[in-house]
Amino acid sequence: MEPKKHQLATLLKPAKEHGIDIKPRQARVIGVFSCKGGVGKTTTTANLAMGLTEKWGARVLTVDANLGAPNLGLHFGELTPKITVHDAIANEMPIEDAILEVQGVKGIFGSIAYEDEVRLVDLRELISPLRKKFKIILVDSAPGIGGEVVAAMKACNEIIIVTDPYVPTIASTLKTFRAAERYKVPILGVVVNRVAGDPFELPMSEIRKALGWPVIGVIPEDKKVREATAAGIPVIRYYPRSKAAKEFERLADAVIERMKK
Repeated sequence: MEPKKHQLATLLKPAKEHGIDIKPRQARVIGVFSCKGGVGKTTTTANLAMGLTEKWGARVLTVDANLGAPNLGLHFGELTPKITVHDAIANEMPIEDAILEVQGVKGIFGSIAYEDEVRLVDLRELISPLRKKFKIILVDSAPGIGGEVVAAMKACNEIIIVTDPYVPTIASTLKTFRAAERYKVPILGVVVNRVAGDPFELPMSEIRKALGWPVIGVIPEDKKVREATAAGIPVIRYYPRSKAAKEFERLADAVIERMKK
């Protein structure tokens, strides 16, 4: 027996009229952090953004939150973005206007020529309008654990911590872990970068034991990464057959698996 017309009309009412509040899907904000510069944090962000974009297309956005010394754009060959995250902060313009598409990747980059004093901003509030437009927002933070880093960390749903296999870096990385614990930000995992296999490097078993958190990526030392950076093209596209590129691909897969769960 077919339902009457008024019954169909009731069934087809918007969810809110049935008392069901369906919230729009929000992007997962994943921050990439490191205890100090030089470990490959931004390189990791750029290649992860490229790898995720190749799999998920326009649903991925990367944001340079290193306001004091931004260089994410350099990894994509974007030296002078027309509109930057600094413009959005200084001029109070819509953050959406700062989105650029470079090499197929959507990003909000910083100005390497910005000379005014950079004020501390609520990054969570700044990127809030973007969360309904994307599936993943990757945030490249400043190194260290200063105020700028804390602001970026608070904006994230979870974070990835990048380190290298050397004792001083691993010891410093523990500070980033403590900051994440202090602000109750979940850690997705650790990426150990620039692994050359030298005898003076910490073995991966000791790194896992010292940090006490899953290692989701082990990126080898690879001169193709330096070539790619000089060319302004993430190595995952510049030389996809290189050892580093393959590991960055695996890292992107690991992040996607996490998203599915």
